[in-house]
This record gives sequence, C-alpha cells and structure tokens, in this order.
Amino acid sequence: MNKPEENSKLTFLQKIVLLALDDKGWFGSSEHKIKFGIVGAILFELYQKERIRFSNDEVVVINARSTDDVILDRVLNVIKAAKKPRSLRSWIQRIVYKKLLLRKTVLKQLIRDNVISREEYTLMVVFYQTKFPIVNIELKRNLQEQLYDSIVSGKQLTDQEVMLLVVMNNCKMVRKNFGGYLQYIKLRSRINEITQFKSPANENEVVAKLLQTAISRAIMTSNVSIHV
Repeated sequence: MNKPEENSKLTFLQKIVLLALDDKGWFGSSEHKIKFGIVGAILFELYQKERIRFSNDEVVVINARSTDDVILDRVLNVIKAAKKPRSLRSWIQRIVYKKLLLRKTVLKQLIRDNVISREEYTLMVVFYQTKFPIVNIELKRNLQEQLYDSIVSGKQLTDQEVMLLVVMNNCKMVRKNFGGYLQYIKLRSRINEITQFKSPANENEVVAKLLQTAISRAIMTSNVSIHV
C-alpha cells in the first residue's frame, strides 16, 4: 500500500477528481455535480491563499497576484476582470458556464502522473463516451482509508478535509467511496454532522459553510447539461 505521504503529492483538486471517479473510471452520478464542487473547492483554495474574501455573500479580490497554479489563476483572473460584484452562488454558476476546462485540466494532470488512464468508446461513429480507469488503485484506496479512519475515529480534520467532505456530500461521492465499509452508517452520520456546521470552529469552517450553501444552490438552480 502507498505510504500516506504519497497522497500529499496529490493536489486538493486532484484528490477531489480521483474520488469522484469510480474504480472503472466513470463519474456516474457525480458527472455534472462535480463541476460545481470543483469550483467551490477552487474558491476555498483562493480564500486560503488570501487572494479573495467573502463579504456580504459577495466575492472580493484582495490580492490579484498569481498563485503559481494554472487552474486557480484561471478562476482568479475571471473574478478579477468582473465589472460588477456577484454573489457566491452566482460566481460558482458563472465559472462553470465559462467552460474554463477545470476538470479536464485536473484529469490531464492525473493521466500525466499515471494515476488514471483514458479510454474512449464510440457508438455508431457519432457519439462517444470517455472514461478514466484508475491505474494507481492503491493510491486511491489509501486516500479513502485515511479519510474514513479520521472521520470514524473522530480525529480533528484539516480545513481541506472538511471542505472535501462538503464537495463529496453535494456531489454524490460518499456512498461511491465508502458504501462498502463496515461502519458506513456511522461515517454517513458523522459526515452529515460535520457538514451541518452548527458551531463552526474557525473562520475556515465559516467559509466552508458559505461554500456548501452556494454549491448546493448552484447545483439546484443550474442547467446540469452544461459541460466543463
């Protein structure tokens, strides 16, 4: 099995996309929802890197300097160029609609690092489907088991782990990753408890709560046939 430190080589967005795929490489029920989750995760990272802040449900750029991450910078540049303020939910929807190839870029990174592969199927030479089979299955298992153990044991989660649960909960990823685990019911209950944010422990959890509401509303009110 991979050592825990190998998981740390994955970026936050790579972890999200890897967990959104099933072992055969399909997004399944996460197919369209994950696009909104990814944008929410990017906004969380931009907040952590002190590039943006949230004021009265609006996104405000406080530092336009590059993050040295091509995906984060794409989103930061879009927000920076805005001519009028927008709500958090509106920004999530707008960024998804802009087709910035966010998910595709993360998938390419995972393919490059030999974590997943790409397979394409054609139907009547007109329609095609693409899947991304997991190549490094042990890496994914290690990621799942670390998260599972932390949640079930009641261990203090990192800010990124809390945000990861927000994305997983909104994007149909919990059962996909943990449905076969012995204490799945306990884990499911614990995730619901964590993501209710009844008493946010710090500012990062306050932001995660704002993003959870915005992601959920963006998914409900958007046309899920759009493609990123």
